[in-house]
Amino acid sequence: MSIYDDLAPDDVAVLPRDALEEEVRLLRGENMLLQRKLKGIQEIGQILATDRQIDRVLVEIIKRATAIMGADRSTLYILQDDGETMLSKSTSGGQIQTIELKVGQGIAGWVAQHNRAVNVKDAYKDTRFDPAVDRASGYRTESILCCPLQDMNGQSLGVIQVLNKHDGYFTTADEGLLRAIAGQAAVCIRNSRLYLDVVSKNIDLLDTQLKLEERTAEIELLFRVERAAAMSMTQDDALSGALEHVIGEYPCTAAAVLLYDEGENALVADRVLGDGAPWLLGARVAVDGTLPGDCMRSNEPRSLRSSESARADSLGLPLPPELIVHNAVCLPIHGPDGGLGCLLLLNRTRDPRAFDERDIRILGMIASRMGLSITLARTILEERKAERLAAIGQTLSGVVHDLKTPLTIIGGYARLLAKEDDAAVRQQHRELIKRQIDAVQAMIQELLAFARGESQVLLRKVHVKDFLAEVSELLEAEFAGTGIELEVDADYRGAVRMDSAKMLRAVFNLARNAKEAMNGDGGGRFTVRAEERDGQVLFSFGDTGPGIPREMEGRLFDSFATFGKKNGTGLGLAIVKKIVDEHQGTLTVSSEPGHGTTFTLGLEL
Repeated sequence: MSIYDDLAPDDVAVLPRDALEEEVRLLRGENMLLQRKLKGIQEIGQILATDRQIDRVLVEIIKRATAIMGADRSTLYILQDDGETMLSKSTSGGQIQTIELKVGQGIAGWVAQHNRAVNVKDAYKDTRFDPAVDRASGYRTESILCCPLQDMNGQSLGVIQVLNKHDGYFTTADEGLLRAIAGQAAVCIRNSRLYLDVVSKNIDLLDTQLKLEERTAEIELLFRVERAAAMSMTQDDALSGALEHVIGEYPCTAAAVLLYDEGENALVADRVLGDGAPWLLGARVAVDGTLPGDCMRSNEPRSLRSSESARADSLGLPLPPELIVHNAVCLPIHGPDGGLGCLLLLNRTRDPRAFDERDIRILGMIASRMGLSITLARTILEERKAERLAAIGQTLSGVVHDLKTPLTIIGGYARLLAKEDDAAVRQQHRELIKRQIDAVQAMIQELLAFARGESQVLLRKVHVKDFLAEVSELLEAEFAGTGIELEVDADYRGAVRMDSAKMLRAVFNLARNAKEAMNGDGGGRFTVRAEERDGQVLFSFGDTGPGIPREMEGRLFDSFATFGKKNGTGLGLAIVKKIVDEHQGTLTVSSEPGHGTTFTLGLEL
């Protein structure tokens, strides 16, 4: 309060000089005090703008609040996330102390609970005051000014309090000043929490990104292994492709696929890669008492690290003297029926960690895919063996079926030979018998070749005129005494490339089917023609039988398909189709019930 407040304007001029000087001194003092407070507020603002370390900022705030407010000490409490506890930074004789306080405890706790400022002149006369802190510290609290810290939404962040003003009690002006300081402190705490929240989210995002990159790398590796396995035609290709991707992702001295050999009860190095791997190829590892054997039997990964180099002997490998095992890992390769082997990696390079849990997990998935490749390859091999045996059986049935023709001819000419006195005719019969024996031998050789996995036709240039002459001679013997008339017409007399022995088998099968079809009607006519059309030689074989039964439509060339034949095997037309396919020719059929059937066989010129 100024001394001018009770004077009239005209009375000022008559004040004593000493009174005026005293008034000026008081005004200067108030002005200096206000400037110090303003400077303190500015310094707090500068600290907030330049320092992001909240602990340092809060310490500076309470230090400057103590000085600005002319107090003995200051305390700033921050409300914790549980909403029930406050932790503080407090000045005490220039030292910083940490205090824990419950919401609702003492005057500061009451302010935090009700979000209202409190100005107490005598703390011990206020029922809200908790003297326990004074008793613990030996401090005597007298006056207290405490304000809540609130964010822009009015949410409580904590409280700030100053204790024991040096020159009396805290005034209303002090309350406004502390509210200003509390507002800046609240901004600091809020910004710090927002900053920490952003940093935490960025860290989480970075961690997620790193995990995503790792997962993406894993998926890409597994995809490359899967693609290599899917594109492989053999077990060796599948294992080699997978091993290349493994050593590309995990560079090491040597990598190998060890497969279990049941006969030797040992693991054999089937596929190997790496600069130090040649000595591994073909190496045999005992199943009993070795790390790879234990890995396969237990279906669990096994590893060695540098600290366990003494256990390198447990690998059971014929290690070169210059090779020191620093680290190794074995992954089991299993199938539906048990252990198939294991994947082995020795001395990982460019990574001091050797093989960690993540590496073992990924390698385990690759080993599982190897197990699937091995199982599929072995299943396919067994199926092919079964198919080959079935095909051999079917081919044998066809050969036995076709043997009837040459054997019948041989029997017929043998009987004629026994009755014939003319030496020239006998010689002719012997040649025909020899030719049929050669045909039988060719059939047997064909069967043996097929059993060995060979299937081929011996193409050579054959004159159609000569081929049809042989067909005519043999079919006349086949149709003798049956009432069937043979007609052979060759409009084309050039040459065509074919296997004449196999093609004769096809013709005999067609002729025999026609014979069986027409014998029921007491005879008929079988016509053979050859003509050139559109770059092909077309051989047609027609009969005057009853035609193809409706029941045979759609399965005429299937093996063992037969209808209405007492001794039929259902192999004749299937053999014809197979021979034509081997010649890369065409085979068509036309039939009309009651008017016969015609088969047309086309060969490229």
